[in-house]
Amino acid sequence: MGRTHCERALFGMIGILLAGCADQAGRILGPRASADVATNSESIAQPTEERAALTRVAQLVARSLDNEPARQHLKRDMRAAPFREHKLELAPYLRSKDGKALFDRMASLAGGEQALLETIAKVRRLEFYMPVAAQRETWTGKSDIVVVSQLDESEPIVSFDSRGNPVGLDRNAAPSTPALSIVPVETNFNRPMPAATSRNARDRNGESIGTLEPMSITGSSLVACGETCGGGGGGSPPPIPPGLYLEYSRIIDAKEPWFRGDPEIEVHIHGPTYTSSPTYGEDLSCSGEHAADYRKVFDQNGAFWEGRVMLYSAEETQAYISSNTQGFHVFFWEDDNEPCVLKLDNNTLLNLVHSAANAFSTVSIKLIPKASWPVVAGAFIATMFSNAGSWMLTNDDFLGIAVDQASAGYAYPGNTHVIMDGTTLNGRATIVYR
Repeated sequence: MGRTHCERALFGMIGILLAGCADQAGRILGPRASADVATNSESIAQPTEERAALTRVAQLVARSLDNEPARQHLKRDMRAAPFREHKLELAPYLRSKDGKALFDRMASLAGGEQALLETIAKVRRLEFYMPVAAQRETWTGKSDIVVVSQLDESEPIVSFDSRGNPVGLDRNAAPSTPALSIVPVETNFNRPMPAATSRNARDRNGESIGTLEPMSITGSSLVACGETCGGGGGGSPPPIPPGLYLEYSRIIDAKEPWFRGDPEIEVHIHGPTYTSSPTYGEDLSCSGEHAADYRKVFDQNGAFWEGRVMLYSAEETQAYISSNTQGFHVFFWEDDNEPCVLKLDNNTLLNLVHSAANAFSTVSIKLIPKASWPVVAGAFIATMFSNAGSWMLTNDDFLGIAVDQASAGYAYPGNTHVIMDGTTLNGRATIVYR
């Protein structure tokens, strides 16, 4: 497939922007340029200043890693980063003692420290890492890399080899050449994984970067528990605060491209907040890796998650049903912006919710105030989304809405709900009130 007119224009402008920096003796790593930097035809008339600056930074990083000592230094620093995918926040890293060698090399290519600092300052906060787990766990720093960058997820990716030449990569499939990614920050760098209860896994005995995983405490030993840490042995478990809980989640398509690493899955409670405005909804609660309420913190990094995380507390539930009888909705998201904050920019959701509502009559959850507070399927309130175009707007990826599985015609043993992306099945879940 050939490039679109927009993509040809993009490559032309990249060449002009970087002519003073590129090495003309080029080679192609991974898929050839015919694979296309993007697979769709986004309108790209002119690169923004921020986008041009990110492209410049990515090329400088790539050229600065054209030798094994530089790659070994970076591999060592990434391996020491206390985050699951060993991410580094790019600007603070370059300003640090550890990152000085990379900074100095980039500055020498950029025309000086001041020129480099001015370029970096034009771009939002960035994270820098090797997003593909198989590469992160096998790359020993000896082989060449490519550097891929992207500003917003709707835009094409821009990639360079270690000579600074543009490389055409398929956004839908990772290249065979190990790839480093520079993308806007999705990680909370103020919340590292604790060293005492984490271990680096699949790192070739320290020769590769590896993947940092949590450990569960069983007796006097620590046991790696990967994706599904649920709790330790020994003693009586603490009482469970009453509330609505997610205890199992299976996501078929997390909608996170390979160069953006593990998905940032969040579960949000949505519903009307005023009886006088039944067509207006708000984000009532968020559960995820960076939830403000510690009871709502969980981290789903793959297709499956099992454990117990609160979605809505008893106090929140009581306050909600005391003024609203229509029920609320449980939405699954892949966060591409600020954690637990849905940016109101693009309306990509409304039609999907409407199609689910038209296909299934029970896409809301109602909590009936009985002694045991059971979760029952509530009838969908059509008026709730009749004016959703004014509030259900987000850049984040909508994964689906929880629908009572029996009402949707599914029967997964042990699960209570299916996750519907419009009328497409995108997973299943167990959601219970305890």
